[in-house]
Amino acid sequence: MRQLLLGGLVVVLLGGSACAPCSQGRGFEVSLARDTGGQTSALAAAKWFAVHGGVWSDLPTSGWRVTGESSQGVNVQSGTVTVQAIQGADGTWFVVSGTDTAC
Repeated sequence: MRQLLLGGLVVVLLGGSACAPCSQGRGFEVSLARDTGGQTSALAAAKWFAVHGGVWSDLPTSGWRVTGESSQGVNVQSGTVTVQAIQGADGTWFVVSGTDTAC
């Protein structure tokens, strides 16, 4: 397990982040240190996380779209990468996990 602190967010990397071979994809989970001060929407959270999240250097920076919603949050996808965003206590959004099926 690796941890990375990003402006109030603690990023905990779980699962395989290396891609050799990549038969099962890769994934990450984020442990939030706070649940306020996020982005205005799930889509905005995904775009912000792609640039500032520091999990993978090859996250897409464009092409994000909402692909599903549930009681657990919102799925946002770009290419083969899907991130899950949740709404914080103040109504702002945070990415909490993600997968890449074709790293």
